[in-house]
Parts: sequence; C-alpha cells; structure tokens
Amino acid sequence: MPGVKKKNGQTAPAVPLQPVPMPMPHVKVFRLNDEHRWDDCGEGHVMIDYLEGSKGEVVLAVLDAEDDETMLLHVITRDDIYRKQEETFISWCDPDAGMQLSLSFQDTAACSQVWDMVCKVQRKQRLGPCDSGNDAPPS
Repeated sequence: MPGVKKKNGQTAPAVPLQPVPMPMPHVKVFRLNDEHRWDDCGEGHVMIDYLEGSKGEVVLAVLDAEDDETMLLHVITRDDIYRKQEETFISWCDPDAGMQLSLSFQDTAACSQVWDMVCKVQRKQRLGPCDSGNDAPPS
C-alpha cells in the first residue's frame, strides 16, 4: 500500500523532513479497506513541513512511534478533500494513493492544531507564492 507502513513489516521509503516548530501530536492512522472497515495502520507522530527537494510542496507525514520511520506521507492539496470529524479525526481520500485515510488524535487541541495547519497550507496554495508574502513553512 503506497505511503503507509504495513503490519507485516513492509515500510514506505523514509523521506527526510525538516523539523517543524510545533509539538508532534500522537495519532493513530486508519485506512478504509475494501469491506468498508477501518484498518489500524499503526501509531505515530504527525508533522507538517515542506517536502525536501520539492518545489514548495507541503506534506503531512506520520512518523512511526516506535522507530521514527515514515509510515504516511501525503502531499497536502488545495482540493477540498479533507474533513474534520467528531473533534478528534481528520479524514480524506488520497487521490494519488486511491485510498480513504483517517488520523485519530488523542485530544481535540492537537486535532485542531493540525486541522488549522492544513487549512493554512491550502489558503497559501490558493493565493500562490507571489500573493502570500511569506516563504516560511507553516507554523
């Protein structure tokens, strides 16, 4: 499965990301399977930052709680695919991987913090780099 670490030990390639000036909230990652049930893909810490070596792409990444390997890497898109649900879930259908994903947060503050950052990235993408007036990563 692209972008998500599987339970059988296969891992997605680790992509070096620069540190984010925010605490990395703890999350559980879920994927909707073919039987329309949510598979638990593991636990980790979520971060949002520029993808190293890209032309300004911003990614949402989840680093495995046990070994800090990248278990989820998703380029945040300007498209309206993200949903905040029940105060502690952020879900979306990843157009590149063709799968429905969900992050479950331990607390509402962490979920709101990540949700606000995703929205900020989307606003900046809609404005374009010349209109945003700020080249710093989202914070």
